[in-house]
Amino acid sequence: MSDRPTVTRRPGALRRLLPAIAGHPAAFRGTLLANLVGQLAGLTAAVSGAALVGRAVAGDPTPLGVVTAVLGALVAIVTVVTWWEMYVSHDLAYRVLADLRTRVYDAITRIAPGGLGTRRSGDLATVALSDIETLEWLFAHTIAQLLTATVVLVAGTALAAWIDPWLPAVVLPAAVLVTVTPWLLRRHADRHGSRVRAATAALTADIVDTVQGLRELTVFGALEQRRAHLAARTRQLGRAQRRNAARAGLETALIDALVAAAGVAALLVVLDGVRAGRLDVAAAPVALVLAGAVLGPASQVALLLKEAGTLRAAADRIDALLQAPTPVPAPARPAPAPGGGDVVFDDVHFGYLPDRPVLRGVSFVVRPGETVALVGASGAGKSTCVHLLLRHHDPSAGRITVGGVDLRDLDDADLRRTVTVVPQDVHLFPGSIADNIRLGRPDAADAEVRAAADAAQLTAFLDTLPAAADTPAGERGAALSGGQRARVAVARALLTGAPVLVLDEAAANLDTSTEADLAAAIDATRADRATLVIAHRLSTIDRADRVVLIDGGRVVATGTPEELRERGAWSGLMDPHRVG
Repeated sequence: MSDRPTVTRRPGALRRLLPAIAGHPAAFRGTLLANLVGQLAGLTAAVSGAALVGRAVAGDPTPLGVVTAVLGALVAIVTVVTWWEMYVSHDLAYRVLADLRTRVYDAITRIAPGGLGTRRSGDLATVALSDIETLEWLFAHTIAQLLTATVVLVAGTALAAWIDPWLPAVVLPAAVLVTVTPWLLRRHADRHGSRVRAATAALTADIVDTVQGLRELTVFGALEQRRAHLAARTRQLGRAQRRNAARAGLETALIDALVAAAGVAALLVVLDGVRAGRLDVAAAPVALVLAGAVLGPASQVALLLKEAGTLRAAADRIDALLQAPTPVPAPARPAPAPGGGDVVFDDVHFGYLPDRPVLRGVSFVVRPGETVALVGASGAGKSTCVHLLLRHHDPSAGRITVGGVDLRDLDDADLRRTVTVVPQDVHLFPGSIADNIRLGRPDAADAEVRAAADAAQLTAFLDTLPAAADTPAGERGAALSGGQRARVAVARALLTGAPVLVLDEAAANLDTSTEADLAAAIDATRADRATLVIAHRLSTIDRADRVVLIDGGRVVATGTPEELRERGAWSGLMDPHRVG
């Protein structure tokens, strides 16, 4: 495929995520203790069994009952400790992953929507779910195990040297080689792991896009084409996974070969020690177990590090989101919410790209109790004005104020209480219609929801439903028509009581009669509210108190609809039904 997933390495990303454990010190100490006790219990059981076998070989057998009791007790201890270790390590991991998901959500809300740019919703879902879930291996199976395996390796080496000084000389170099094998192959692991994570994200994003666009794909007969695209993405992921598996298999084979060779060498050293008389026959089984105590932890460390490429790739994607710059920084000293007043665009300049200005000194005012229609051709800058008023971005020059307070001096919560919007593309959640109306005020009483629905001309429709406002809205509002979704959005905005209301093509999905009813309802409730309408319909423009005509990023005319029509201000922009 030509659109190969992008692979980006971020040095230190995994290291920056490790401090997440610090938030759960007790759980981490419990994981360390459980791992250490488990490793030492396993080593003790193995050494004890080997010692009993050695005594039997030497002709000094321990009674069978004693052997059974000792080994049974050790096995029971190992079993309990293994369960304990698995429980506490996963408890720690899932606590840390929950914290990371919260941080990822906070990062998305911090940079949304202006900072999300071209990020796809499916890709964000992969970061929040799949990439974070991948790190479960790091927090549950890697960090504590690496520390405790090191302790057991040192203890095993010391005991092996005490029994036979030649034994560490054989197994310790092999243990070092086993441990460093993943490090030597780390570049291959990073490359393959990054490709797997990128291919996974691309496939997930395409699946989400497919589900969201299923209606359009069906209408335009593009289902088979989309199926072929997803099949190609799946093959792409499969290739990345096979390459990663082949590399991991090679590492495992090298590690197993080194361990096997070292085991054979340890056996020869033990046999030589028995023949040379420096090692007692009864101690031979114990010496072999201790050789395994050196090689076993080293092998465990290597197998854990074998997954480092995939872990680093997941960490890269999470870190990129967590470290993304904030497009609109929070004020150092937030100003009190204005509670109303004039909305003023004061010589506002802005461009999404530095060398491509969209607004070039826009200035206009929307007063309380007034409805102003912002009119212009496509690309004139109307939507950009809305984005700046909602503070998706900040002006590069000039300022926007409400009641004399610069929007940049308001914290996010106060800004959302001050400015609300009814967008053209309304998103409803799968809960009830009432829950969707309450989105901006979750604590609103039923009577307040009813009043907002009345104002939005929604009550007559709700009264026809078996559960009224408690009826589910469906996935993305699928149970409602476009006009009904628009009315829910208007009710949602009115319920907030925000002193500034933006209607961004809110009437686009309404018929003329419903539009007139809705406009009358909004006018009846506007009181001291400043209302900015982005409109193309002449009927909507004619209902405004004033019109601000914008062209090429500049205000070229302002006045009542009648004044602008008489002056021919929008001549050339007007067709029989639309302006712009």
